[in-house]
Amino acid sequence: MNRLHRLFQGHFTPQSLRMYVAVEALFFWGTIFLCWQQFPAENKFSILTHTFSYLGSFNPDRNPAAWWLFTVAMVGWGLLSLPLLRYIARHLRSASPKPPEKAIALLYMGVVGIILVGLCPDAREPFFGTAIRWTDLHYIGAAVLVLGTTIGIPWTAVLVYHTAKNPQGDEKTRRAYQRAQWPHTIYLIISGVALYFLLRWIFVYEKIKAAADAAGLEIGSPWQEAMNTPYSFPLWDNVYVQTLFIYFIWFALTLPPNNTNRD
Repeated sequence: MNRLHRLFQGHFTPQSLRMYVAVEALFFWGTIFLCWQQFPAENKFSILTHTFSYLGSFNPDRNPAAWWLFTVAMVGWGLLSLPLLRYIARHLRSASPKPPEKAIALLYMGVVGIILVGLCPDAREPFFGTAIRWTDLHYIGAAVLVLGTTIGIPWTAVLVYHTAKNPQGDEKTRRAYQRAQWPHTIYLIISGVALYFLLRWIFVYEKIKAAADAAGLEIGSPWQEAMNTPYSFPLWDNVYVQTLFIYFIWFALTLPPNNTNRD
């Protein structure tokens, strides 16, 4: 029991950390796979046309039978990420030459958003008979997730960079934080590419719409016209979730294993 308590507090040995993240990955992606398998064939789920959250919507045109598996997966992912964040926070507090508390708080905010996204399905039905829809709460959770991670991860990247360059740090710590720059770099590259395509689509769509109007043709909404193209929002939504999952695990695995400082 004491060992389990230490794990939940984020006190990992190298071996227990590897085992923990393997179990987390198996649980999350295994549950998501089962959820995806139950998605009705007639609803034709595709990452080019459906956001990740469509897997967890109980609307008839989405995943009415297996939506709850998405909730289990997302809430489980968020809860299982908390010990990893405690582990990461402990290292940053110990090694960073700059105060990491605001960056840590933002990462926690992102994890809270993950849990909220799971608890509030992206469904159009009213929330227990109120004027609020489930999807409205889902969007709030998604906003918490995105704000926490899109600000917190770049902030953490700066802390990691300074720690890797800190002349007062020991060589082993600097090497570990040099490795820790990789998950941040990959996250920033993928996020940058996603942002490029999503912003560029605003101008591309305007040109397409202008040409269609000039020819007297009907044109769909920006969401519809972007489907099955690199400008598709669902595509980058799915990619972002995968990138975020990899980021948390990869970052934790790069940190030096001999840090035993307590919160």
